[in-house]
Amino acid sequence: MRTQGATERTHMMGTQLRRVQEVAGTRVKTTLLGALCAVAGLVSLAPLAAAQNEIGVQRVATSSGTFLKIGLDARVAALGGAYAAIVNGPQATFSNPAGVITATGLPAANVSYVRWLADIGIGSASFSRPVSSFGGQVAIGFAFLSTDFPETTEFYPQGTGRTVSYSDFLASISFSRLFTDRLAIGVTAKLLREEMGTGVGGPTTTGALFDAGTVYSLGYRNGKIAIALSHFGPDLKPTGSYFSNVTGAEVDYTAYSPPTSFHLGFAMDPWIAGPHRLTMVTQVVHPADQNESLLFGTEYWFQDSYSLRAGYDFAADELGFSAGFGFKVRFSGQEAVFDYAFTEGGNLDAVHRIGLGFGL
Repeated sequence: MRTQGATERTHMMGTQLRRVQEVAGTRVKTTLLGALCAVAGLVSLAPLAAAQNEIGVQRVATSSGTFLKIGLDARVAALGGAYAAIVNGPQATFSNPAGVITATGLPAANVSYVRWLADIGIGSASFSRPVSSFGGQVAIGFAFLSTDFPETTEFYPQGTGRTVSYSDFLASISFSRLFTDRLAIGVTAKLLREEMGTGVGGPTTTGALFDAGTVYSLGYRNGKIAIALSHFGPDLKPTGSYFSNVTGAEVDYTAYSPPTSFHLGFAMDPWIAGPHRLTMVTQVVHPADQNESLLFGTEYWFQDSYSLRAGYDFAADELGFSAGFGFKVRFSGQEAVFDYAFTEGGNLDAVHRIGLGFGL
């Protein structure tokens, strides 16, 4: 009897061990597949980045369409701009399209407002919804900037009596899909239009640009690794020409490359205790017309409803430190999210951002 009982226990232990090995093997295969897909995405993006006029070789401030560099999301702005691994929902159409797909998979919307330097206002609106036929989610977004100022010349330094208007308009459409239970990949197509004093004979620039991004979940403490290539496309060339006082001839406007940038981000929750959760994010940015920068941010959550945030851009001479807060509430069974961010301006004006997200 004892021998038979020991044999049965040995058989049961062997069966359990095989089940554990099968589960572990499945998880390892999934993790390896996700890692391989992420690496493949990085390899596929690298040639594009290299082709974009040799990123990092250009001189500072020689790119066009710099409106695209301004962060629109209040939450990630409060985290120093380190968005790649954490941005999610419809507002991801402006940054990392892989983040468009959400855990709930429900339709959602987001609106934001940025009070930029010199009291310039920037607004945006974005919407997302699932598309079952494609097995993913689609998002569309619109953003605009508009300002005006008196026209001055070397002969009329106090003003000519005319007003110069400047505006930017951005429209985007993104598609994101989960290729495994841990890997999301997204792409975005964008249309940018800039009007630079058209009322006084200034030029207009119109161009199509693209984004691509991935987010890979590590499966440990909400850890994520993200890769994104933003604002990739052909050179942006203003229409028309101008009269040169130097050469005395009519000169066409010069084309400049868009502000293409490569992002590598990481996020993790190093501390989770009951209703408390701490998230830390970091991101390396390689822009086309500047040196690399390192962004860092931390976010504290209480009951997953109230949050405090702070972040820093280590390469910024101004606008380096950011902070903010956010909270979630429910109305008629739908969740609404409010976010606020403050960026210290130093010798410049401070920047304020607000955002509101809600389910549809």
